[in-house]
Amino acid sequence: MRIRPVEARDVVAWAAMRARLWPQADPAALEREARAFVEGGPQPLLETVFVAGDERENPVGILELSVRPFADGCDSQPVPHVEGWFVEASARRIGIGRALVRAAEDWARGRGFSELASDTEVHNEDSQRAHEGCGFQETERLIKFRKAL
Repeated sequence: MRIRPVEARDVVAWAAMRARLWPQADPAALEREARAFVEGGPQPLLETVFVAGDERENPVGILELSVRPFADGCDSQPVPHVEGWFVEASARRIGIGRALVRAAEDWARGRGFSELASDTEVHNEDSQRAHEGCGFQETERLIKFRKAL
C-alpha cells in the first residue's frame, strides 16, 4: 500500500469512491469536481486529497482534506477538516484508513496546525469506530434542523 497525493490518473476511481461515500449526490457532478481539482481549477473547499493505492497502484481509498475557518469542538482556528474519507470494502480493516489519516496529520503538522477535525452522521457507527481507531475523540453530537419558508 502506498499513500500519495491524488493525480489526474485517479479521477475516475476517486469519483467512483465519492459516489459510494455520498450516494445521494450526482455522480457526474462529483466527477466534475474531482477533475477540476486535479486540473488546478477553482475549488472552493478542498486543500489536498490523498489516495491509497494497492500493490498495483490501483486506488482503494481516498481522504479529502479542507481547511475550515473553525470546527466545532476544536480549540484552534483555522482547522484542517476531513471532508471525505473512504476505503473500498475489500480493502478495509488492514490499516489503509489509518494510513490515510496519518498522511492528513503529517500534511497538517507540516503547515503548523495542531488539530485535525472530522465528522460523521450519528447513525454511521462504522465511521465512528474508524475515527476512534485513528485517535479521534468525539467532542459533541448535533442534530440540525430545517424549516422551509
